[in-house]
Amino acid sequence: MAESVIRLEQVEKSFCSDFLRRRQPVLRKLSLSVRRGETFAFLGHNGAGKTTTIKALLGLIRIDAGNLEVLGRGPGDRGALSRIGYLPENPYFYDHLSGRELLVLMADLHGLERRNTGRRVGEILEL
Repeated sequence: MAESVIRLEQVEKSFCSDFLRRRQPVLRKLSLSVRRGETFAFLGHNGAGKTTTIKALLGLIRIDAGNLEVLGRGPGDRGALSRIGYLPENPYFYDHLSGRELLVLMADLHGLERRNTGRRVGEILEL
């Protein structure tokens, strides 16, 4: 049996509604597994929980219940994150940071060794 690269077991997540201040369930006991070498498409209508699931796998939000793993590690694990990519639908760049400061922040978040950060940021800005 091939190793799972993504695994979710009974994952639940809800958000508080701004309007009525009630918890709105988004993920309800979601379970799935994607094995190494499989091609997987995550399809569904708006509000189905696709983005919520991906953000939970990346450790950007916390789930309310259940378990999930990426490459055999917990959500947000730096070792796993260094091996995957994520392009958000609406990327957000901090207005108060310069281009250099933003690249230094990204280098730190991605675990680039600090002794290499200045050189690499300079190379990218030159491009």
